[in-house]
Amino acid sequence: MSLYETNFTGLDWAIVAIYLGSSIFIGLWANRYVGGLSDYLVAGRTLRIRLALATMTGTELGLVTVMYSSELGFRQQYASLYLAIYEFVTLLIVGLTGFIVYRLRQTAVLTIPEYYEQRYTRGVRIVGACMMVISGVLNMGLFLKAGAEFLTAISGFSDPLYLKLIMTALLLLVLFYTVLGGMVSVVITDLIQFIVLGIGMLVVSSFVLYEIGFDGFGKVVTQHEGSYNPIESPGPITLVSQAAVLFAAVILWPAGASRMLSVRSSEVAQKLYLYSTIPFLSRRALPALWGIGAFAFFASQPEMQAAFSAAIADENSSTTTLSAMPLFLAKIIPTGLLGIVTAGMVAAFMSTHDSYLLCWSGVITQDIVAPIAGELTDKARINVTRVAIVLIGAALLFWGLWYEVSTDLWQYMSVTGTVYVAGVFPVVAGGLYWKRSSSVGAYIALLGGLMGLWAMTPGIKFLNSLEVVKSIGIEITDGHMMLVTFTTTITGFVFGSILFPDPPRESDENNGA
Repeated sequence: MSLYETNFTGLDWAIVAIYLGSSIFIGLWANRYVGGLSDYLVAGRTLRIRLALATMTGTELGLVTVMYSSELGFRQQYASLYLAIYEFVTLLIVGLTGFIVYRLRQTAVLTIPEYYEQRYTRGVRIVGACMMVISGVLNMGLFLKAGAEFLTAISGFSDPLYLKLIMTALLLLVLFYTVLGGMVSVVITDLIQFIVLGIGMLVVSSFVLYEIGFDGFGKVVTQHEGSYNPIESPGPITLVSQAAVLFAAVILWPAGASRMLSVRSSEVAQKLYLYSTIPFLSRRALPALWGIGAFAFFASQPEMQAAFSAAIADENSSTTTLSAMPLFLAKIIPTGLLGIVTAGMVAAFMSTHDSYLLCWSGVITQDIVAPIAGELTDKARINVTRVAIVLIGAALLFWGLWYEVSTDLWQYMSVTGTVYVAGVFPVVAGGLYWKRSSSVGAYIALLGGLMGLWAMTPGIKFLNSLEVVKSIGIEITDGHMMLVTFTTTITGFVFGSILFPDPPRESDENNGA
């Protein structure tokens, strides 16, 4: 069996095409129900707990999540499961205590930057929104490549041209129905995609378990020298830095937070996080197990493993470690069923892209353009949002086509996410729970997130090339810089607020605060 031999045939392409066509129809149909800005951005705040849970899971269970989780499973084996545990614990804490989400939903804001103006100043809102968009678009920059790499690998293509063509086609499809229907379209498609993907994940997990077997999973450690200890790999610095990023991101990452702001009440918002524990645990753990299965599969077939390693090293091939899982699935899942599974994965891709595009474009409209331009009608705001969606899509296509990642996909995403979450966490948590929080402290924290850019590969290489760093004898990693970024933003927020307090507000004086 050759590396690119696959069970994916014309029948499977037809199944995927039918699914994609139905998504276009949904976009056209949902456009009839968009009345005003609230409908377009937060679906009129009418989401009940079950629908909110399904759409939130559909959004966060994107193909990029499946791809980076399986890549980590392939590269780190059982040690990669620490991320699933981190997320489960964070959701459980928030679901039981309502930390941040309960009070934030009580403010009745449409977006997190809107809270900045409500609690601090309009300037903080604009700066915070800019930081959110910068981090968000960078973070989303490789989603297209991950989705296209899945499709090219599972269908047996190795030519990079196919990768670029599929990336473009996928983006155009998502742009089409997101621009038309907004959050109404997103909620409807996410619900369908949640069902399709949920079934697909169970089917895939069954085939992986059948193919590898319990003995095969055991051999990952006993025979194939796989990792099981995250303290050894990826190491303590990565464990601590990832804990900080995940805790803040689970609560305040804009795409997920938009679902929390779309529910009926604060009580529902808190329950949403509690009920998300098991679905979110599954969204990381199951794909990681697929990656571990791929590791065991290739390790048991030396010739194929050698071919895979050669393909990764070939500059003319689109194959990377991200391709391991789909190449594995394409060999063990039969024709027809493989098309259904692939449609589920494409569903995962779209459910993340539509929500993220709407989130970032909504922030541009609500929190940058509107505060600067002044009053805008709902129609004007929707039009600005639609233009922003298209512009962001163009930026994503360019970045996905030309930027090459030198680390695993998850590490890239956590680094770019740090630019936003390191600043937003102290600003929102401080604003909700600390009366002395000030605008100066907020500015310092939000802008301090830019330090996270040093955690990207070019920044790390530059820092390690400095003589002063070499003299210390410690190699700086992205984990170090992520922790430095969090420390800087929190410290800057606290001292900035203490040294430069805001003048008393009229409402505070009336309340005797």
